[in-house]
Amino acid sequence: MQGNALRSVMLTILVVLGSQLTAYSQSRTISDISAPEGYMAVTFPPHSYSHWITRLPLRRGNEIRLYTGDTLFHAGYNVYAVVEMPILFKQDLEQCADWAFRFWAEYHKQQGLLDKLYLMDYNGRRRPFGQTSQSFKQFFKWTAAHANSYSIKTGAAPVSEGDLRPGDMVVQNEKGGIGHVSIIMNVALSPERDTLLLIGFSFMPAQEFHIERAQSGYGKDGWFSLDGFYRYLTENLDLGDPVLRRFVNR
Repeated sequence: MQGNALRSVMLTILVVLGSQLTAYSQSRTISDISAPEGYMAVTFPPHSYSHWITRLPLRRGNEIRLYTGDTLFHAGYNVYAVVEMPILFKQDLEQCADWAFRFWAEYHKQQGLLDKLYLMDYNGRRRPFGQTSQSFKQFFKWTAAHANSYSIKTGAAPVSEGDLRPGDMVVQNEKGGIGHVSIIMNVALSPERDTLLLIGFSFMPAQEFHIERAQSGYGKDGWFSLDGFYRYLTENLDLGDPVLRRFVNR
């Protein structure tokens, strides 16, 4: 009788611990990544795109999956965390710029704002979702197949360095061919108004989105300074001078 009671107690403990671990993995978000000492993460209006970005869920582990379902190894990244959002297509479509479009589209879908959703064609012209007969998934797939970093550089709004928000993009693309898009995932300020950034990206081949950890000399405690990230990009990706861009509704 005592043995059965003990087994019952142990089973209950295991179930509770398991549910707690599940809840932790489900509740951990970008906003749970602590700002470096002496800095405080900036807050944004609850229904804004920037607030939504900081509430994206994070995977418990740091494995990055390719569009094939395989795990990506030896990418040369310093992974801080991986956003828990699966790739939609088993095709080599969802690369760096496509994740910028994906987050923007998912925000509008989750907020019930599909009537305001637009993405872009290759030349940066807006394609309003409501003016197509496509489903949400078809609409995003068309964009992933036809638009890229050049589209964002051409069609999105310029941003000043003193007004950075989660969701803003760092774009490299000189001539319309191959380029790169990184996304600011959180912003922290010191009392002196010094800025540090959590920044992430996807890459080629199509793969899940991760937050890159800033190494020594590029920022502080895993967060990048803007100058540090610019140096990181130009030292590792010879794809042109970085510029800042933002999706806006108007």
